[in-house]
Amino acid sequence: MSFTIAIDGPAGAGKSTIAKLVAKELECIYVDTGAMYRALALYMVRKGVDIHDEKKVEAELAGADVSLMYDKGDLKVMLNGENVAGIIRTPEVSEAASVVSAYRQVRKELVRRQQLMAEKTDLVMDGRDIGTCVLPSADLKIYLTADAKVRGERRYKELLEKGEECDLEEIIRDVIERDRRDMTREESPLRQADDAVLVDSSYMSIEEVCSAILDLVKDKKKNCIEIRVCQTAGFCFGVKRAVDKVYECIESEEGPIYTYGPIIHNEDVVAELDKKGVKVWDDDSKGEKGTLIIRAHGIGKERMRKLQSIGMNVIDATCPFVKKIHKIVSEKSAEGYNIIIAGKKDHPEVIGITGWCEGPFYVVSEPEDLDNIPFEEGSKCCLVSQTTFNHNKFNKIVAKFKKTMYYGLVFNSICNATQENQEETARVSEWADVMLVIGGKHSSNTQKLNEIASERCEHTYFIRSSDELDPAWIDHADRVGITAGASTPQNIIEEVKTKCQKKVLRNCWKKM
Repeated sequence: MSFTIAIDGPAGAGKSTIAKLVAKELECIYVDTGAMYRALALYMVRKGVDIHDEKKVEAELAGADVSLMYDKGDLKVMLNGENVAGIIRTPEVSEAASVVSAYRQVRKELVRRQQLMAEKTDLVMDGRDIGTCVLPSADLKIYLTADAKVRGERRYKELLEKGEECDLEEIIRDVIERDRRDMTREESPLRQADDAVLVDSSYMSIEEVCSAILDLVKDKKKNCIEIRVCQTAGFCFGVKRAVDKVYECIESEEGPIYTYGPIIHNEDVVAELDKKGVKVWDDDSKGEKGTLIIRAHGIGKERMRKLQSIGMNVIDATCPFVKKIHKIVSEKSAEGYNIIIAGKKDHPEVIGITGWCEGPFYVVSEPEDLDNIPFEEGSKCCLVSQTTFNHNKFNKIVAKFKKTMYYGLVFNSICNATQENQEETARVSEWADVMLVIGGKHSSNTQKLNEIASERCEHTYFIRSSDELDPAWIDHADRVGITAGASTPQNIIEEVKTKCQKKVLRNCWKKM
């Protein structure tokens, strides 16, 4: 499990100097965000991209693999496998970096990559929005500041040592004005995170500041519980694809936008989309014709035809893994196979699958349900599964299915992401003292995660969001595990983790 430190604060507080020294002392990575932007700029220069064309820069982002690593204390800035640390400080690259770093999508992409680094390795990162925006779940957040006059005097001495003429009062005024701009800017303003530790370096040496932060790290690691978030938790591929499609339509489509049923089983996401004018459509809906997005669960063939026939602009966001099941049951039922679906009969995905069966079908949720299937002896049967079905239970159904009187084909159509999430949830639940399962109460796959966790961890709690988390649950825990269903957005998972950390921080820092 990685340990991350976020250091924020105003200009002139010594953040970069302190961050580098702390990282060196802890033998972890110091994330030089400026170097990452420079490496990206170098890529654009080499490709001959017009850096003043924002769209062209955005289009080339995917081709630049930028990362940081240390080798015997030396920083390596890796660009597509090449160490470019020694060639990113030229005037041409510096100018390009200042241009591309201003683009919103560029900043968004590099923040994403920085967050991925934080998931995999110990690191220290400094800036003005690291603890509030880039690494909101950092294990330790520091707000490093100093009196504006002191920071101005530091800058004044630096310039004098370089032989430059300057005016102390003017420098102090510039420091105060920069603080004002940073604190009032519209996007990612400078502010102290709620759970950040304030360190005022006005009358401290660099060594004293480093020592204070290292003591905080030591106490944090010694006194605080360990929080482990399942890497497979949250939006699966199909759900993310469907939700992204809705947001794309909000930007590009004219007229009303609907989703066929709630786009996902998450009340918060549905409520947010409703505020943006996206309404939920069902077969009884009547209203102005517009764009209708089919959710990841999919729908039956005839229902799709009906929606298209009434003049709706239908956009099919059915998960490709669900579509594969549609294809299997359609083809096999046309070949004379009776279809058996392992799943929950009233689940939208299962209802959609049945709509592609050309002949008899039956839904089972337990191995015993196979005894009630009315197919004749010797019937050809094809067994498939709801993508979010419990993997262990499916194996039991398959075992019994193979002992029946039917001639059968078996297709394990449980989504890999679902299976991996269930397996990881099982492992983390066995490790944890307290297990938190996050997701909508109507989410089938989240209910299954709760079942798996509850079987292995006595203190398992099923919550929808951080609002439902009672801090008292983790009072006596040393290890807290967190998992989430496929319909749970990443920000909700992070909010739950942050609330757990705040509970711990109150215990850790109360002596200060």
